[in-house]
Amino acid sequence: MYEEWVSLENEVLDLLKCQSVLHSYPSNVGRDVAKSVVACLAASQSTQRNEISTQLETNTQIKWTMEVICFGLSLSLSEYETLRDSVSIYLNWLSVAWNPKASIPQPLRDEPLPYVRTIIFHLQNIFVIRPEGSMNNQLSLCQTVLRSIQSLAHESKIIDRETWEAILMFILKVSNVLLAPPSQPNGLAEQLCEQLMHTMFDVWMLSCWRCFPTPSMWKTARIMVAGWRHHSPVVEWWAKVTSALTARLLTFMYGPEFPPYKIPDEDMKYIPAEMNNEQIAQSWFRMLHIISDPVELSNSSKFSKTPIFMERSLKSDTYFDASQHPCLRLLPYIFLKAMKGVSSLVDAFLGLSSEKRYEVTYPNILLQISTPITPTNARKSGKNKKGGSSFPRAPSSPLPSSTSPNSNQLSSQSSTQPSTTPDMHPHPTPLRPQVNSVLHLFGEWLFDAALASCKFEKVENRGRTPSGAFSTTNLLPVSPPSDMVTNPMFDGSEFPESSDAGRAEACGALCRLMCCKKTGEHILPVYLSRFYLVMSQGLLGDSKQVIASILLNSVDLMRIDLPGVTCLLPALLSTLESILPDRDLQHYKPYLNTTELRRAAIHLLISMVPLPLHYNTLEVEVLWTPSGEKLTFQSVKKRLLELLIGALQCETDAINTQMILGALLLALHDSALFESLGESAKPKGEPLGVVQPNENEVIPVGKLISIIPGLFGLEMKLPFGTKSCVTDLNTFYQIMSRNCSTCVFDTAYGLFVQIINLVSQRLDAWKSDISISLSALELLSGLAKANINMEDSNECLGAVHGLCQYIVHQCERPPPQHKRELHSMIVSAFHTLSVWLTEHPYLMHNKTCLNEVLEIIELGISGSKSKSDETSVMKADKELNPVSMRVLEAAEGLLIIVFEHLGAFPSPCSPASTCSLLDERLLLAHASGGRNIAMNEAVSRFRYFGLHNGALLSILEENLGNEQEPVPTVTMIIRSSSGRKVWTSQLRQTPRYPMTPDLYLAQPQRPKPLHDQGAPKRPKYRTFPEEVDRIPLVNADCSIPLLCDVPDPEQAVQIEKLHNLIEAQKLYDDEISKQVAANAERMPGCSPLAPTNEFQAARLILSHMNQLTLDSVKAKPQARLGPDLVMLSSNDFAFSSDLVSLDATPTRNQDTVFVFYVKSGQTDRQEILNNVSNPGISLHPTFGEFLLSLGWPVSVATHPGWNVPYPQNLSHLTPTDPINLNEVPPGVFSGSEYILYYADCGTEVAFIVPRLAMLDPEPHDGVVEEDGVDSHPSTKPKLTLDLTAAAAESPTSPTGSVGSRGKKTPAPNRPNVSQNPDARVALVWAESYDLRLNHITDLNSFITSIPSFSRIKDAVIIFIHPLESGLFRIYVKGQNALKGGVAVPLVSGMVVSRRGLGPAVRMTCMNICERRRLASDSYIPPHVKRKQAINELFNKYQRRCTEPVFFTSVFTDVT
Repeated sequence: MYEEWVSLENEVLDLLKCQSVLHSYPSNVGRDVAKSVVACLAASQSTQRNEISTQLETNTQIKWTMEVICFGLSLSLSEYETLRDSVSIYLNWLSVAWNPKASIPQPLRDEPLPYVRTIIFHLQNIFVIRPEGSMNNQLSLCQTVLRSIQSLAHESKIIDRETWEAILMFILKVSNVLLAPPSQPNGLAEQLCEQLMHTMFDVWMLSCWRCFPTPSMWKTARIMVAGWRHHSPVVEWWAKVTSALTARLLTFMYGPEFPPYKIPDEDMKYIPAEMNNEQIAQSWFRMLHIISDPVELSNSSKFSKTPIFMERSLKSDTYFDASQHPCLRLLPYIFLKAMKGVSSLVDAFLGLSSEKRYEVTYPNILLQISTPITPTNARKSGKNKKGGSSFPRAPSSPLPSSTSPNSNQLSSQSSTQPSTTPDMHPHPTPLRPQVNSVLHLFGEWLFDAALASCKFEKVENRGRTPSGAFSTTNLLPVSPPSDMVTNPMFDGSEFPESSDAGRAEACGALCRLMCCKKTGEHILPVYLSRFYLVMSQGLLGDSKQVIASILLNSVDLMRIDLPGVTCLLPALLSTLESILPDRDLQHYKPYLNTTELRRAAIHLLISMVPLPLHYNTLEVEVLWTPSGEKLTFQSVKKRLLELLIGALQCETDAINTQMILGALLLALHDSALFESLGESAKPKGEPLGVVQPNENEVIPVGKLISIIPGLFGLEMKLPFGTKSCVTDLNTFYQIMSRNCSTCVFDTAYGLFVQIINLVSQRLDAWKSDISISLSALELLSGLAKANINMEDSNECLGAVHGLCQYIVHQCERPPPQHKRELHSMIVSAFHTLSVWLTEHPYLMHNKTCLNEVLEIIELGISGSKSKSDETSVMKADKELNPVSMRVLEAAEGLLIIVFEHLGAFPSPCSPASTCSLLDERLLLAHASGGRNIAMNEAVSRFRYFGLHNGALLSILEENLGNEQEPVPTVTMIIRSSSGRKVWTSQLRQTPRYPMTPDLYLAQPQRPKPLHDQGAPKRPKYRTFPEEVDRIPLVNADCSIPLLCDVPDPEQAVQIEKLHNLIEAQKLYDDEISKQVAANAERMPGCSPLAPTNEFQAARLILSHMNQLTLDSVKAKPQARLGPDLVMLSSNDFAFSSDLVSLDATPTRNQDTVFVFYVKSGQTDRQEILNNVSNPGISLHPTFGEFLLSLGWPVSVATHPGWNVPYPQNLSHLTPTDPINLNEVPPGVFSGSEYILYYADCGTEVAFIVPRLAMLDPEPHDGVVEEDGVDSHPSTKPKLTLDLTAAAAESPTSPTGSVGSRGKKTPAPNRPNVSQNPDARVALVWAESYDLRLNHITDLNSFITSIPSFSRIKDAVIIFIHPLESGLFRIYVKGQNALKGGVAVPLVSGMVVSRRGLGPAVRMTCMNICERRRLASDSYIPPHVKRKQAINELFNKYQRRCTEPVFFTSVFTDVT
């Protein structure tokens, strides 16, 4: 920078300027003269009259006196009084520059500046180190002089350029005298260094403002400061001043919107506020380079081989190696401080200075560098490896206590609490400069520092694979290219081992810088190649500090579109295999919080998960290619999945576990979609699912690799640094080989089996952590929905069994543990169980599974099981004592699904509705030939009854246009908590098949007689069987005589009468037989009565259902319960509108997701909405595909589902015409005509794409009549972004509703239904990842201004950024990690494939909404909400009448 300028070093070090003429005489002569003169001047000065000084009237007198004082300043400390008085006199005279007093000689007051310069030169003598005397006396004098020099620079207004140069030369000279030679512990240089640097940088910045130093002066300062860098305060003050200058520089370079670089006020005061922008810029760049290359601090030979060090070594009494001088032991510490200073400057340019830094601490570096150098210690240090646990003993002398203001204390503890959010990537400002610009400034220092102490030589065999483990030899080179030679600049023998701390800081800064690459930004290949070399050396080296720093600061490395970054895949994977399976990470604990290290490793791992299926069979380019071996992306799939499974087994942190669970679910769905799509989705000449990259990313990896040898001309060694983890890895490999012996990760089913077994086993261990439990249950729900060819249903049965056992264990926990979080986990488990049964209804064919599920439902509703090992309790005898009302409601919801939806979803009405679309109006319209009927009129023709279990029966006793069958016919509309069902029933005494209606209405004919039956055989009737006659009689058989043998006189008369009657009856029978035989006419047969046309069908159906009994209509005052069957008064005018309101109450949870498209640089809301409103605007080619993968396009006019009134005419329910997004803009799904809709058995989701016309919502145009029917059915209300429901939801039912069958308990104070949580999510398709909501306030205010989001405290926004590789990066904003954790599968930092993007986003949105409902105190499940509305109808419209009146009305026709 100053090559063309001449250095002033010789002039600065010129000794003649500070010598007196008395130095030419013997020392005793000069001493005597100086003592006499100085004593006289001092005595005169102390009397306040200063007579002698005022008598010095000529320049000659002044000059002679100054020659004497100059010699006095060079006296030894034994003449301390003379030294002190000389300093006092000169400092008094020096004040003439800012405070000319009368006691100062007149010549000095007349022309002060020449004398000031002379005084400054003479004062240099006081800083010469004196071996004898008290050092404290000299230290005090030096400090006084330095303070006076600062006062001169600050307060004097008359200083010219020549004087400024004299001041700067003075500071350079005295600093060089003290700091350049090797310093002694507690010597003058060590004690004065701090104030010397304070004075130098303070005065130098003042000079930059008032009289900018010349280039020669800057060059001189740079040369001389380079020799002082082995003193810690030099680097610390350099870091302070450059940081303060950087803060001022950024303010005017990038404007006030740039994030401020926060510097302590005490440091900012060293930069004069009056400095203009040009002075700041020029001073900043020169001050930045004033310490030359800070990387040289890692090499002690740069100091030990200087002439002054060599001279001191040769002059020493006992020769010693200059590189082993004690003062150089601080070099690693100073190197670290320098790298921290550079790192903080890099962060300042990126706008990261105010963010939390995930950094490595260095608690042992001061111990390492402060050990006394002895032969024994030298031998010990030579044996210890880097990163070992053996450290030298504590220092005997205190180390510098000052620290840089912009860096943390080096000895900070690593046991700080980890972050409670999964987000670890940096959030740089969008106004930041390009990466190339920052690297132009700091790249050389950072790259060289990151490679300091690295050895580049031939790689030996790296085998470390235990038996049964996966090998890494196919990923790493066996030998580097043969044309690489050793670079002497990086000779490892010249570097101390403790320079790893500075290396780690440099590597961290490089990683943060690269990860702050803007979307579409091009980085020079020379920088990329050096960066990849640094990464490979750091990851595969021995230093734990460097590895930790790289991982903590490179979480975004694999998801920022760095060209050729996949060449680091083998090194990254090998490093992660040494960290994630190790539960303790003992070797990393001294340096950082291991939880954060594991989180960073997981971030890198989840960003690599989609790569194998995305690039499939493409070859991975590595930095060093082993001969004859090829590595493809597909070949690392198994290792990635095994690592995920192993990390889940070892992980203990909640956030980390949730991230792994999400990655596993995402990997499973991606594998399932990959297998289901097969080769059909493969474009010509492209791998499966890969988007053709554009010209911005086409930088061949081979080109990058070929640059590396040219950069360094060296042979590279990749040392393997995971020996300390072999024990843990062996354990990990054994676990994996045991668990995966029968499992194949190459298929989705194999991964499914492994995940489901592991998660089911771990559920019990996670039962106390709500965040992990909820994520694990969401994972199980996602597994149930995966489209996998199930080879064995037993795995699904095992999942259901695990869920049931989980619910049982949670319900059986002690009462003190029953809190809201526990009940939320149980409710979520019931939801997951319902998903499994819905997606796999065949599981209920298994008797054991059916019994277990029903027992769990019983447990949730009643609080206990009826069947136990000891006794069984009947249902009627059980006392209802549920765990909580929320658990009871969840169990009831599962019961509804089992009995109504299992195997029957989707219904014939499509997934848009789980209920019948018919109601009173449509039924009567069908019966009357299509005539439109008002709701009030339709209601008047129905009978309405309420059942005790919360069901509302609407009974129509008319034929629906089928008059040829005059049989008892009834049509019922059953409104219950599960929805609305319509049934038609006819009372028939004969079967339907094969008889026709005309046939069974006719008189049935008697069967024709059979005349040819033949002669009848009259059987002989016996009282006893024939076998009785064969039994020989005994005397006992004859002990009872016959009746005829022993007649009593009275009995004989009765016997005779009986005999006569029998004989008369025989004669009569014979006579009748003869008469019948003689009469030819047949006896008339019995005929059935003709069918009646007058009946009460409602009475019949209620009786057949056992609802209409004498007891069912009676109240039960002893139980404080109402009757089981009540009649409702439908004549009330408001009944019809309340009925419509009940029908509008949803049967499923309803969620809304808004989708926005934001181009690069857009912040205005109109621009954002115009992207999807104008068909002429070019959007990302996969955006339309993504939208259609979220749900089904449905027409709002005919859609019967979420938030849209049911249709007025069934003929409108026609399939929606296909929508071609190449012809119409995505804003067609704004909700005014179409929406994107998705539904399952429990949830409905509407995806809305707001467009420009919706920015100012218009009022409702429809006019609603009092009966709830729109007077203009063809006019639809214009929907706004709020998408309010067409009908208002019914309020809460009162306490103790009619029909409650359980034990009467005080109902909780349930909030109004309209206050339920608004679970809505926003999706933002961001062309630039720099968008991220926290940097765009206009978009933030726009989204939160939507009525749906204004009521949400923390709106959840999912950013989707398309990468050039064809993958998609995810960022989730707004998930509260402190309550319930984060929803899976998508968490911030995920990378998703194109095929799995839509399903993964939809699943995440639904899980987020479910989390909000679990966390809300106001949420009411849909079936409970409907039950409350039905009970309110009962209370409001119940006909309170006596039993006779009730039965009379049943037998009375509807009028």
